[in-house]
Amino acid sequence: MKRGIIFLACMIPLLCSGQDTWYGEYAVFGGGGSNDIFRFHELDGAGSVTGTGMWNTGIDIRRIFGDHFSIETGLSYGHQYYYTSPAPGIEGDDRPGSFGMLVVPVTARYDFLKWFFADAGAIFSFQTGITGIGNMTGLGATIGAGVQYRFKSDVFIRIRAYTSQYGLFHFLPEDYPRTLTNEGVTLGVGYRFIHLGKCNCPEGNSPGRRFY
Repeated sequence: MKRGIIFLACMIPLLCSGQDTWYGEYAVFGGGGSNDIFRFHELDGAGSVTGTGMWNTGIDIRRIFGDHFSIETGLSYGHQYYYTSPAPGIEGDDRPGSFGMLVVPVTARYDFLKWFFADAGAIFSFQTGITGIGNMTGLGATIGAGVQYRFKSDVFIRIRAYTSQYGLFHFLPEDYPRTLTNEGVTLGVGYRFIHLGKCNCPEGNSPGRRFY
C-alpha cells in the first residue's frame, strides 16, 4: 500500500503544476462487477481458478485541459473473489478464496456531447494478501466510458463502465503467471474546483482561492 501512496504523491504535482488558472475535479466512487483469473497459456493437467465477482472503491483527481481533454490519477482498492478446482481426473473439492488489489491509474480522458466521456490508460496494481494462485502485482491497462452530469453547485455524479486488465507485465517474475480481468460499473460523486494562478492584480483586488 505504501508504494501506491508514494506513486500517487509523485503524480499529483504533475497534475497540479504551473501558475496558470486551471480546473480540476475530486471524486469518490464505488462499484462492482465480474472478474476472470487465467493464464494466457494454460498448463495441461493444472487446476483451474474461476472468478466469482469483485467490488471496488476509491478516489481520483482530474486536471482539465480545455473543453474536452483531461488527465486523471487516483487510488482505489478492489476485492476479488474466486474458487480453485482440482485438475480434471483428480478428486477434490472447490476451494473459495479472495484477495485485494491496490490500484493507481494514469489515464487520459476525452469528453464529448456535453455529458459523455471515454478514457484509457495504464494501471499500476499491487496485490494484497497471500494466495495459492500467484501474485498479480504489475502493470496493466484500463479502458472505459460513461456519463457525467454536473450541477450548478459544481457537484457532479458520474457512471462509468470499464474493463481493466491487470498483470500484463508482472513486477514479481513467475514461470507461469496468472493475470486478472475486471469488468464492472462504478458510481462516483465529486466536485469541480478552480485553481487560480498567479495574479498580477493589485493586492486588494486579488481573487480568493477556493481550492488548491
